[in-house]
Amino acid sequence: MVIHDFICDNCNITIQDTDTKESHRCPKCGETMRWDLRGIAIHGNYKHPIHSDSLGIQPSQRAEHEKMFPNIRLDEQNRPIFEDFVSHENYLKRCNLVKHRQRIKTKGKKIATMGKEE
Repeated sequence: MVIHDFICDNCNITIQDTDTKESHRCPKCGETMRWDLRGIAIHGNYKHPIHSDSLGIQPSQRAEHEKMFPNIRLDEQNRPIFEDFVSHENYLKRCNLVKHRQRIKTKGKKIATMGKEE
């Protein structure tokens, strides 16, 4: 299950929820919260085109997107399709979005084994 962050621009409060269909209200001021896109992570190696769920747009924004980004296709769910790293990075810069590196946990030490080792 994917957990999304939502942020209130007035109070700078962040909440997490799995439901992206309902609008979220700030618990402090009651304003509508927006998706917090600071933690965007797109996985893949560009061997196959990457369809970005986190950068999807509303159907009403499709014409504007096609005008601003003629080389970035949209799929039937209005998600941008990236063919390579450069086009992805340029898209993020032009939209004033910052992609943070994914934190990778270090593996723990092996302290015991079960059964026979060969």
